[in-house]
Amino acid sequence: MDRLTAADLSMALPEEFGWPQDIGALAILDGGGLVDANGRFRVEAVRLAIEARLHLVLRFRQLLFTPRRGLGGPLWVDAPAFDITDHVRVFPLAAPSDEAQLLLAVEQLRRRRLERARPLWEMWFLPGLPNGQVGLYIKVHHAVADGVAGVALLGAFLSREGEATPPATHPWRPAPIPSSQGLFADNLLRRARAVGRLFSALTRPADTMRRMRAGLPAVREVFAEKAPRTSLNRPIGADRTFALIRSRLEVTKRIAHAHGATVNDVLLAAIAGGLRELLAGRESTSTGSCCGPSFRSRCIAGNRVRPGATWTGRWSCRCRSAYRTPFGGWC
Repeated sequence: MDRLTAADLSMALPEEFGWPQDIGALAILDGGGLVDANGRFRVEAVRLAIEARLHLVLRFRQLLFTPRRGLGGPLWVDAPAFDITDHVRVFPLAAPSDEAQLLLAVEQLRRRRLERARPLWEMWFLPGLPNGQVGLYIKVHHAVADGVAGVALLGAFLSREGEATPPATHPWRPAPIPSSQGLFADNLLRRARAVGRLFSALTRPADTMRRMRAGLPAVREVFAEKAPRTSLNRPIGADRTFALIRSRLEVTKRIAHAHGATVNDVLLAAIAGGLRELLAGRESTSTGSCCGPSFRSRCIAGNRVRPGATWTGRWSCRCRSAYRTPFGGWC
């Protein structure tokens, strides 16, 4: 059974309090093969092509299922009935729409809540851009993928060259939802294993105490320290404003390689520097203050663990908000 991990639960439970946990990505496509001779978007052909690739992303045909009390935590199950039209849709723009109109449309789509009764993803095509281009906005739940894995998911449905014929469809038959007896047995087994790990730890008190002492600073930092009072640290509403910042990937790579860093390091440094300048311009923040952010690292696990599974690690550290980066500028 594919139970949600603790990290996945941390991204699913906030929705119970009204905090959406979906993420999205926007791409601009060459619409040459996506529009027919009459200028209409070929949504049926696109749906067939996408459905033929769904075997590459198992989560796109699965539901987040919560058993009744006593049967264990939430788990992923195959959707008994899957309809591609519920997930791949068209949002026409008034042609020719500019970038600002595109972003407004994306914000409108972003506010739509993903329905738990269906697989937690949507793909919207937005025809009507200049030069026959088509926008593609894909939205997935954070428990399905994070930012890095989301880019990989997007790549599973895109190709550099247009395909004359759609790929062959892979037959798919949903597995039945586990029975109450099966869920109860699985929950009982997991609890027995947890008790076994507890007794194993008690048989090695010195090693257990060493591990507890090593983890104590992180626990103290999470529960004892208070977040700094800033103009950003307050409840927010559902409205967002989208904007695009463009750069050249080759320049970012050159900066990263010159300092033994990664592209992601350069992007994080740039974002941190922009955040510092924003907060430094507001009276609520001192430029020399410290903060304790958390960092998330996710990778796609290989067949050794679970095909297509994602695993998350988290740790906290303290960093000065007035640190000069080796890339130039401050963060």
